[in-house]
Amino acid sequence: MARPSRLPQDANDLLLYKPPEGVSLNTEPGITVGAEDEISDTNSLRGMFAETNTVYQGCYMRGPPDVVQYDSRSGDFVWREDTFKNFPVHAVHDFKTLRGRPDLCFFDKTDFIMTLESFPEPALAIHEPVKKGHLNPGRYFVLQFDFSAVDRSPDRKEARHNLDLMLNASIKQFYRIYEPYLRMSADYLIENFIKNTAAASLTACVNVVHNILANNKSPEDPLSMIKGIYLMADEYDSYSNDYLVPIDSVQSKLPRRADADSMLKGFWASVTNGLGERKIAQCYITGVLPQSLVDNTSGFNVARYVSWEPELGGYCGLTEADITAALKKVCKSTAKAKKHFKIMRDHYNGFNFVPGGQGPLTYNTNTCLEYLQCLVEGEPMNYPRSVTYSEVSGASLRLLAASPVATQLLEDGLFSGSEQGKNVEERVIPFNKIGQPFTLASLAGDLARSKAAWLSIMVHLGGLTFCVGKNALRIPNLVAAERFGSTILHKHQATLEDVNGAFKLLIDDGNIDRILGLYARGMQEHDVGARDFKKKEEDHCNSMRFTLLANVHPSLRKVGVETTITKPSGTPGRIDMLVSVPSRKRLFVLEWKSIQIDFIKIGSGSPSKRANALADITDPSEVLDLKFKNDKFRAGQTINEWILIGPKGGKGYSPQQQLRDYVQSREIKKWEQDGYTITPVLVVVVGSRHVLLWNLEGDKLDAFPRLALE
Repeated sequence: MARPSRLPQDANDLLLYKPPEGVSLNTEPGITVGAEDEISDTNSLRGMFAETNTVYQGCYMRGPPDVVQYDSRSGDFVWREDTFKNFPVHAVHDFKTLRGRPDLCFFDKTDFIMTLESFPEPALAIHEPVKKGHLNPGRYFVLQFDFSAVDRSPDRKEARHNLDLMLNASIKQFYRIYEPYLRMSADYLIENFIKNTAAASLTACVNVVHNILANNKSPEDPLSMIKGIYLMADEYDSYSNDYLVPIDSVQSKLPRRADADSMLKGFWASVTNGLGERKIAQCYITGVLPQSLVDNTSGFNVARYVSWEPELGGYCGLTEADITAALKKVCKSTAKAKKHFKIMRDHYNGFNFVPGGQGPLTYNTNTCLEYLQCLVEGEPMNYPRSVTYSEVSGASLRLLAASPVATQLLEDGLFSGSEQGKNVEERVIPFNKIGQPFTLASLAGDLARSKAAWLSIMVHLGGLTFCVGKNALRIPNLVAAERFGSTILHKHQATLEDVNGAFKLLIDDGNIDRILGLYARGMQEHDVGARDFKKKEEDHCNSMRFTLLANVHPSLRKVGVETTITKPSGTPGRIDMLVSVPSRKRLFVLEWKSIQIDFIKIGSGSPSKRANALADITDPSEVLDLKFKNDKFRAGQTINEWILIGPKGGKGYSPQQQLRDYVQSREIKKWEQDGYTITPVLVVVVGSRHVLLWNLEGDKLDAFPRLALE
């Protein structure tokens, strides 16, 4: 399922639904689907646990006398009238905690258990005794791995070592917990069966458990009821995605995961080999993408993919009915409830997990609980986007922001001409098809080959969601838009304050240099790979627009700057950008050109070394005096000569003439007739290290070429 939350912290917290092998389900904080199944504890040698509670539609079937008896319900919203004070935010994420705290409410999603059972796959079926309310706890040894707890080092070897440490530490803890049943001391087990690699340690652990259970012959032995190991892998992709190399069209090598991921493949191969009776009897994985299961678990995904089934659409978050019921409870008036409902709908609503939008629009659970808790405490959130939790992790945001394919998808869809003027969360990205399981290799390549896979990963990461009634995707809400926009700015070494300041100059003073200077700074930091230096005009133009001028950050979309990119037919290599400020009747006409480092005569060695030599030049006249090389029509010319008179032998128009012709075109004249002040600027990206700016005055470029600076 999409973006499952953290697993229970101990064995007693497993929910009523019996997870199938290789299947994970979303259980957000504050949402419960039942009570415990057949999981072992260590508090007693014979029964291991006392019988635990079962909940169906908010009513207890049985349980200890100290559990909360809820007496109020509105839809799925459940609370105790005389004691309710808080919503279960952040750390409160299991039913055991909820049932022991009378101050807490919860949202009951128990009906989805029966929905899951309606699917024909055996792996999704509920144990018959559990379905009838007959629980037999103490049937598994629980081995839990929390991948979110791994120390993520940027050094790949150290990362692999840290992952081994976490996995081995979990196996050591397993030995300590179940020492009485394993018939050997924990120290002996750790000394003899913890290996250098976690994969080997897991294999040894499975063999220890299997040998002990298989040799048990007495039905009176406490081990006779044990079915094997229940392996829980929590927040798998929170670790794995940190080491996912961005699928970048300018990289010189095919994408791959890090060395740490190679070890993960070996680890999951050990899990697969260890599946079986009295071995690894069940496996439950949360926070895992379909891609991870295909690429990294050796075909471990053994069940049907059900995340996008319409019947489960409301399982992955809170519905409008849930929010309405909660607001009715905490707000003192209908007017206040309506006010806060609108705020929450704008900021936290919008997730639709069913293609074609057949499912209900759901709200992000964690952000809603945080907002509702502020209302309960009498301190409404002044800035609703400042919630601490985001559906999209920081690692996932960085991954999407770093991919030219992903950013181009957003650029083509969200900022197409037909989408101009709409709020960012209303703009759409159409698609013909979208994949579910896919491999990392399918993310490689250009837009045409990898679009379906990229759209799929963006949906699964929470960056995009399905639109209602059409084959299209969109950014879910304002919180997602803001965080995605901020991540893009950070990647390009810019801050929101930087861009706001540049926009102010653009709007108030008609000065576009600052915004282009920000792009130049980000380009110098980001363009370091072999194929980075092969970017063409459209690459730089699109990157500039998406990163800065059309960034999805909501606050930047309010300033009133609009952009359009055109490529006139029959003019290869020509890219024009129009930047308009309707409130001030300003129009900037930008003619983009790119000179790649391989065509510039400067220095020696690798493209990176020559680019560094170019970066040391700070005088625009020196940049203009650089000569072309390795170019059929421009070799031996200076950049200045090419700009003013064009390629040698009259083989094409000069950039000066192209800009002049566009300014005199019917399209630009129409803007002029509408009262806009026209500012034509030639923008030349030189070797991915400088952005040369040159204004057109009348028919000619003026006498003041300059380098874009912050």
